[in-house]
Amino acid sequence: MKLAARFRRRISSGFTLDVAFEFDLDAARPVAALFGPSGCGKTTTLAALAGLIPLDSGRIEVDGVVLADTEHGVLLPPERRGVGYVAQDGLLFPHLDVRGNLDFAARRAHTAHGPDRARVLEVLDIGGLLDRRTVTLSGGEHQRVALARALLSAPRVLLLDEPVSALDERARWRALGLVERVVREFGIPALHVTHSRAEVLRLATVVARMDAGRVVETGAPAAVLTGPADSTAWNMLRVLGTAPDGEASSHARLGVHALVLPRAVASGATVWCRISSGAITLRAQPLQKTTSSATSARNRLVGRIVDIWPGDARVRLVVDVGVALQVDLTPEAVADLRLSAGSHVTCEFKAHALELLD
Repeated sequence: MKLAARFRRRISSGFTLDVAFEFDLDAARPVAALFGPSGCGKTTTLAALAGLIPLDSGRIEVDGVVLADTEHGVLLPPERRGVGYVAQDGLLFPHLDVRGNLDFAARRAHTAHGPDRARVLEVLDIGGLLDRRTVTLSGGEHQRVALARALLSAPRVLLLDEPVSALDERARWRALGLVERVVREFGIPALHVTHSRAEVLRLATVVARMDAGRVVETGAPAAVLTGPADSTAWNMLRVLGTAPDGEASSHARLGVHALVLPRAVASGATVWCRISSGAITLRAQPLQKTTSSATSARNRLVGRIVDIWPGDARVRLVVDVGVALQVDLTPEAVADLRLSAGSHVTCEFKAHALELLD
């Protein structure tokens, strides 16, 4: 499915949205992201895609259907666009109960071939909420219902405007897992808007970075989100629990690398964890399997430096270990170790430097 937009929209005397991007999404790449700071135009871009604001000029196309084309006078109304919009606050109708909100979406579906309602209720675990008033829902329940309502409108694409921003960190991470399951279960791609690097790294296969109303860079998240070491970066790792006897253990794999985790996970379970860029140390020469090392670091991942971002107080290095790890060192350490792009290194970190998020 192609999601393409190129348009202008004057928001105020001091701000004009001038956006251009194109994403090709499929089962292997179901989620794209718009990333950038507050006020850069991400939410307004989604509103334009959904038909909630008009364009001054430009064209929007989703899955071969032209939603807007100012040159040819095409302007589909929101209900005919086939997009499922999930706002930050969910925008549920307060005068209707959960059932009424879902019925409304089903009546306005642009096609009769949308997701099965019973399956949507099961996947999002909201069958027991149907008679509840929306004002009585918790934050997590509210967002699950909003996602269900969007799905029952039979959308070509989901537009997710920071849908988990109101949740605490643990609940947010669980909700992101639910988004992952939904797009794969129902085969509906999504455009996810966020200012969180961690969310982009977890969900998206491609990201457009926005600044001051424009898309300034598009590409793979690990490349687009890497930058000068002006603040700590979180490395997001998806690991697989391993144990020879099939029981829970603290051993896992990250691609070809064996990892030790801070606590046990079930064998075969996929879990997310994170580690800060400052918690990883580097050895200038990769350790061999027979090499002994007097260190308490249990995790050692051999890789190659692919990028270096110098800074006054610290230098950010990107090390390819099968995934891109961001590592912060002092300029003195980089000089002493004679590190440069292409250098082969070993990334070392303690098990307890990893934070399990699932």
